[in-house]
Amino acid sequence: MSRESDTGIRKNIILVLLILTSTLMTMSTDLYAPSLPYLPEYFGTTNELVKLTMSLWMMAYGGLLLFFGPLSERFGRRPVLVGAMAVFTLCSFLCTIATSIEYLIVARVIQGAAAGAEGVLVLSIIRDCFDEKGQVRAFSIYRAANAIPPIFTPILGAYIFLWFGWQANFILLTVLAGSVTVLLWKFLDESRSPDTRVISIRKITADYWSLIRNHRFLSFAVIMSSTIAFLVVFATVVPFVLVEQLEQKAEVFGYFQGATMVAFIFGSIAANRMTNMVSVSRLLSLGIGLVILGAVLLSLVVLFEVESLVSLGVPLAVMAFGHGPVLATAPPLAMGASIAPTGASAAMLLTITSAIASLTAVAEGAFSEGTSRSLATILAISSMIAVIAYLIAMRGKAADDLPPKAESTE
Repeated sequence: MSRESDTGIRKNIILVLLILTSTLMTMSTDLYAPSLPYLPEYFGTTNELVKLTMSLWMMAYGGLLLFFGPLSERFGRRPVLVGAMAVFTLCSFLCTIATSIEYLIVARVIQGAAAGAEGVLVLSIIRDCFDEKGQVRAFSIYRAANAIPPIFTPILGAYIFLWFGWQANFILLTVLAGSVTVLLWKFLDESRSPDTRVISIRKITADYWSLIRNHRFLSFAVIMSSTIAFLVVFATVVPFVLVEQLEQKAEVFGYFQGATMVAFIFGSIAANRMTNMVSVSRLLSLGIGLVILGAVLLSLVVLFEVESLVSLGVPLAVMAFGHGPVLATAPPLAMGASIAPTGASAAMLLTITSAIASLTAVAEGAFSEGTSRSLATILAISSMIAVIAYLIAMRGKAADDLPPKAESTE
C-alpha cells in the first residue's frame, strides 16, 4: 500500500470518528426530548425546571467554546477530545441514576460543557488534516451524516421511553458514548503537535481580538450562522404553521422535517461532488443563491395565500438544499481568512454562530406569531443578511484570494 493511500485511509478513519462523536451530541438532546413532558410528574417538579435540562445544556455547550480552542493548542486535539468524551460518558451515566431534578440538571450542564469540545475540535481537526477543497468535501460528508440522526432519533427515543422508561435513553447514550470514547483513544491520530509553551491570557485575548477585527472571518461566520438560524426557525415555527394554520396532525411535522433534512443531505452531497468543478467561493455563492431562491418562493406563496404542505415544503426544501453547500464551505473559508491559531478560529466561529442562533431564537419567540407569514419574513431577513455578509467578505478580494493556512507562533 502506498504512503498516499495509507494517508487517505487514516483521514477517512478520522472523519468517521468525528461523525460518530457529533452524532452523540445530537442524540443527547433528541433521544431525551420525547421524555420531557413526563418528567415533572416523575420528579414532582415543574415544567420550567425540567426545561432547564435542555436550555442549560445549550448554554453550557456555548459557554466553554472559547476555552477549548487554546486548550487544544496547548495539549493537542486528541487528549482534549478524548478527555471531554470521557466526561460526557460519565455524565450520561449520572443522568441515568438521577434521583432529583436538581441532580439531573447538574449532570446535564456538565455534559453540555464537555460536548462543546466536540464542536471546536471537529472544525480544528478537519482543518489540520485537509487542504481547502478537502475541507469542503469533508464538511459536506460530515454535515450530511449529521443530518440523518434528527430524522429518526426522536422517534427512537419515544419508543425507548414507552418501553423501558426515560432512563433507558441515557443508558443507551452511555454505552454509545463509552464505545466512541474508546474508539477515539485507540484510533484517533494527533493532528497537531502540542505547543508546550505556556499560553498566556494576553496571547489568547490577542488571537480572539484579531478574529473579531477580521471582517472576512466575521462575514463567513455570519453566513454560517444563517444556516443555523434556518434550522432554529424551522424547528420552532413550522410545527405551529402545520398544526394551527394548515390543521395537520402533530406527527406530520416529523415527516415534513424528515423530507427537509433529506434535501439538506442531497445539498451536502452535491457540494461534495462539485468541489473539483468550481472554486470554494463560487460553490458558496451557488448555495446562497439557492437559499435566496427558496426564500423568494416562500414569500410568494405567503403573499398569494396559497399555503399547503407542498407549496411550503418545496421552497423550504430548496433552501435546505442550498444550505448544504453553505455549511460545507463557510467554515473552511472563515478559518482560512485568518492566520490566528486553528483552535482559536474554530472556537470563535462556533461562539459567533451559537450567539446568533440564540438571538434568532429569542427574536422568533418575541416577534413571531407562529404563522407562515412570520416564517417567510424571518427566513427572508436571514437570507438577505447572508447575501450582505458574502458581498462584504468578497469586497476587494478575488474569489479565491485567501491567506495561506498558518499558525500563530507567539
